Amino acid sequence: MDINSTELKTNFGKYLDLVQEEDIIVTRNGKPVAKLMRYYRYEDVIREGAPDYTYHNKEMTFEEYMDLYEHSDARFEYLDGIVYALSSPNHTHQHILMNIFGVLYTYFKDKKCKPYVAPYDIFFEKSKTKDVIQPDLFVMCDEENVREERYYGVPAFIVEILSSSTRNNDLVRKLNLYLTSGVKEYVVIDPKNKKLHHWGFEHFEIEQMNTLTQEEVFISNIFEGLSLNLSDIFSK
Repeated sequence: MDINSTELKTNFGKYLDLVQEEDIIVTRNGKPVAKLMRYYRYEDVIREGAPDYTYHNKEMTFEEYMDLYEHSDARFEYLDGIVYALSSPNHTHQHILMNIFGVLYTYFKDKKCKPYVAPYDIFFEKSKTKDVIQPDLFVMCDEENVREERYYGVPAFIVEILSSSTRNNDLVRKLNLYLTSGVKEYVVIDPKNKKLHHWGFEHFEIEQMNTLTQEEVFISNIFEGLSLNLSDIFSK
């Protein structure tokens, strides 16, 4: 909602009520000059049982986010200074995830690298802004970067499974984060269209990019012998 500064002064109490429902942009001479938004206290999430989406799409400093992180059991991601609430995945999402994890678990069983599934936070400290992400599945090859039960390293391989609420982040923001952080291989599964999107990164640049259909087989660039038969991955 946009209002001018004179209107705000005249009806301040009215807009204090309205700001509980939506942010208000204050204008002067037709130009935005301020933003009025509801104030949230992190402890209210715990005490009042507020829903996860209380903080969804809200800007925060990293310090504010960590305060929320330490005092809430809800699942969030922090990306480019914005908090994203994570909803519970549906049956198809989890079925595909377990199919992929089964293949990776068998492949990495006697190897140094190990696969992990969400919820598991990755603290990206080397990105321009500190980010905290929960990929659906990732492969860790640098266990030495686990400190005080938290992972501060960079996965070699990441899998995200698309949903309507995560599509933009998975295909744009996370793609950029993983590229610039040193991830080697990124796979995005599209359950709706039964496709696999793949990016191979090298020296912080996209070295390979392709899309596979459910009749094809994905072959990893970095782990010799690792493959995903997409007909099996999408099978019911």
